[in-house]
Amino acid sequence: MSSLILPSIDELNRPFWDGCREGRLMLQRCTECGRLRYPIASLCPHCLCESYTWEPVSGRGSIYSFTVFRHAYNDAWRDRVPYVVALIALDEGLFMLTDVAGANPDDVRVALPVVAVFEAVTNEVTIPRFTPVA
Repeated sequence: MSSLILPSIDELNRPFWDGCREGRLMLQRCTECGRLRYPIASLCPHCLCESYTWEPVSGRGSIYSFTVFRHAYNDAWRDRVPYVVALIALDEGLFMLTDVAGANPDDVRVALPVVAVFEAVTNEVTIPRFTPVA
């Protein structure tokens, strides 16, 4: 089995990945307009300000849209087939694309409440995933 494709960690996104390693979902907040943003960016897509802070968010949301992969397009995912990839509507109003852990694909539906869980894949990289709320 081939290894997972890991993110490139740099100075811009390091606080996000450090938060994941600590079991917290961290997002940027613009210091000018106050809006949260994701994906991670060097400037605000709303007001173009370059200044921001990092803050933890709830890690809660719901499935906005999803698809079920029944074929492993990468050998690293072979043991997870079938798996669900979903667009998560975070409670804070942003969207994240991720996979859904711990769910039978036949039970996944739009509006299903989910919560972030964190999977340590290396010493440096912990991947945020979402799982249905119990």
